[in-house]
Amino acid sequence: MQQAIAGHHTTTSELPAAAAAGHVNAVDYVASSDKAFADSRQRLIAYLVKLNQALDQDLTDLSQALLQRFCESLVDYLSAGHFTLFQRVVLAADEYAAIESTTALAMTFNDRYGDLIEIETLQIKAALENLAQVLGTRFEIEDDIILADRARRH
Repeated sequence: MQQAIAGHHTTTSELPAAAAAGHVNAVDYVASSDKAFADSRQRLIAYLVKLNQALDQDLTDLSQALLQRFCESLVDYLSAGHFTLFQRVVLAADEYAAIESTTALAMTFNDRYGDLIEIETLQIKAALENLAQVLGTRFEIEDDIILADRARRH
């Protein structure tokens, strides 16, 4: 994503530096961060759906490629949450515990399946189903955090 900042184009990853240098206002920075975070979540969901379909159809090579992409998207999504959302809000103790717990479970999934050479469909499907439930809970928590943050800023 590119955005004009102070007369030149800057990618989303450069926004924190631009903000620190005073070239972008806080509202634009937060909106851009929220969009980047939402985009990473949508990418993750898209890979989750595609991977699940490939596993259902027993498409081993496609499943392996999608599993790797899903895991990459998972790590990107987790990072986006931590570096865009959770650094600017104060989490309640229960929110923090839930986010840390889901992060640990997601990273365990990534570590176990991210570089798999041989696909074991039933094992991966079961782990993916469990992860999807965990992520669903995390999405709800994140949505509550985002809504509270928006309400606080307006």
